Amino acid sequence: MSETLSVALLVRGTDVPAWQARAIEAMVERTDADVSHVVMNAESGGSGGLGHYLQRAREYPLWTPVGAAVQFSDRPAYREPVALDAIAGLGDPETLAVEPEPASDFGNVLPDHAVERVAEADVAVRFGFGILKGDVLDAPEYGVLSFHHGDLREYRGMPSGFWEYLHDEDTAGVTLQRLSESLDAGEITAYEPVDIADAPTWSAVRKRLYAVSDDVLVKGISNVSRGVEPQSPEVLGDLYSLPEGGDVLKYVVKEGKGRVRQVVG
Repeated sequence: MSETLSVALLVRGTDVPAWQARAIEAMVERTDADVSHVVMNAESGGSGGLGHYLQRAREYPLWTPVGAAVQFSDRPAYREPVALDAIAGLGDPETLAVEPEPASDFGNVLPDHAVERVAEADVAVRFGFGILKGDVLDAPEYGVLSFHHGDLREYRGMPSGFWEYLHDEDTAGVTLQRLSESLDAGEITAYEPVDIADAPTWSAVRKRLYAVSDDVLVKGISNVSRGVEPQSPEVLGDLYSLPEGGDVLKYVVKEGKGRVRQVVG
């Protein structure tokens, strides 16, 4: 590894959510890392097209309208798009736009020419391309790092912060993991616990989780730079997905009470 850690960013396109832009800026400012490569997803439509939502509606008929209401009524600042060229300190990295290919079971793999470019960096950070699998995971010397907005030793899967909120947990957390082929089962590069005991709504939980993302990335990249080995979790949490049935109704009631407390209090 050179004196300066070279980082490849894997992103959704020509812009990123504000929390990712803030994390990248913090990484560049507070560590010895430089962004050497940016690999963008050039796939038109991505995973959020009409077909995707129709399939989700069939699989999760109760949750789909609730989730859609949350998404379209609550657009927090951390989700606002930021153009790549507006990210402070990004410099002039090599940029490549590619279309991912479906993995043999689930998830995506990157084409060979993208894997070759990513391999030129010391480490990669995945912000886009969904569930990433294949050769790219081992291409950089220090692997591909990815956020899991939860403690994968307790809660794996999605949605971020939802199940901790529904289960009345006092603490959630944010994990930066070195990706493996298994879902949310990678080695832990950095972790930050987050107090959610008094968070009245799921939105409040998510805001707290995303607020510490920049510190988690700085810690993780600093650990890589100092040669700190990532830790394999001794146990893994249950793998969660979108809620169904009674869990949806429980969420609607709990969220409603939380919003009332916000207004009153």
